[in-house]
This record gives sequence, C-alpha cells and structure tokens, in this order.
Amino acid sequence: MFKYKTELHCHTLESSPCGKVSAKDFVNTYIEKGYNTLVVTDHFTKDFCDKNHFLKGYYAAKEAGKGKINVILGMEYRSPAFRNDYLIYGDIEKFLSKDLDLINIELNDFINLAHENSLLVYQAHPFRNSMTVLKPDLLDGIEVYNAHPRHDSRNFLAYSFAEHYGKKMISGSDAHQVPDPARSGILTETEIKNHIDLLSVLKSENYKLITLED
Repeated sequence: MFKYKTELHCHTLESSPCGKVSAKDFVNTYIEKGYNTLVVTDHFTKDFCDKNHFLKGYYAAKEAGKGKINVILGMEYRSPAFRNDYLIYGDIEKFLSKDLDLINIELNDFINLAHENSLLVYQAHPFRNSMTVLKPDLLDGIEVYNAHPRHDSRNFLAYSFAEHYGKKMISGSDAHQVPDPARSGILTETEIKNHIDLLSVLKSENYKLITLED
C-alpha cells in the first residue's frame, strides 16, 4: 500500500533567496498535511553557495521536525554557465564537505562528479521559460510534475519527454511561499527516513507521483 508521503522539492527562508517561509513553519505545514518526509532542496548557485549558509535551512528544518517528520538534505543546483536547475539527491553533506569547486565547472563535469559521489541528478521543471532541455543520457531523471503556482512548468511536456526517453520521473511542490507546500511529491510503500532510503526508492521507482490532478 502506497501511504507514505514525501516532498522532494522545497525551499526555506533561511537559505534560498526566493524563500518566503521559515523552515520551522514549512515543517509544521507538512506535518499537518500528513507528510512523513521532507527533502529540503535550497538553491545552490554562484551567489548562494556558501556551505554554512546553504545548510541553515536544512538544519532548522531538521531541528523543528525532530521526532515528528523525517527531514533530508537535497539541493537545487545551477551553474553560471547555464540557466537550468537540477535537483540533487544523496549524501549532500558529505559531498559538500569535500570543498570541491562546484560552481565554476561545466555541467557535464558537475554531473560526472555527482555520480562519482553516488548522487542522483534530476532536471527540475525542464520546459519552464528560460530552461534548456539537455540530452537525456546525462540525467538520472526528470521532474515531470512541478506544482509551483506562479510558473508555467509545462508539466505535460516534461512527462512526455521523460516517457519518450525512458527516464525516471519525480514530482515536487517547489514550495517557496505560504500557498505552496504539500501540493506534490511521491507516495511510497515504506517510509523514507534518510538519504539512503531515498536513493533506494528513487532508483527502484517503487513509488507513485502525487499531483494536483489526483
């Protein structure tokens, strides 16, 4: 039975420049909405790549959710060389602890580096304005459903693209403001408690997408 809810795309006031809601308030909302797991994916960009700043939202969410909801660290990555956004999952803290130059490298090099560190890379909202769809063989999957209410992510095109190329599909709320959380995510048969569980579920594709159309 698919009963455990996980959010895969959420930004906090503490770490994302576009975040308007504190990590604590988002955590409380997801608990109220019956979610079991929250993946915090704050922006990691040229202007917001300080490791300590990046981790603030995650640490605040983890503290607020202690004993009530699983909180996992993810990342939404963008390099100055392109305008695309990529959702990264895995042991992000360990990855950041290596103090690699993650910003001033080409995308292909970043993805290779991510894979060398056992991370998964999904292109976020690839058909939104200003995005460029990459060759699918570079990616582990596609965010085919993005529930951000103030952008047209053209989810139907993302779904068709992923289906055509046989890429793994995920969905996320892309939460930034008060109306945004708990609009999307995945449903699983087992609870996702940490990044190891998350990688296992994503690789197996043993989940269902949560969308507003359900």
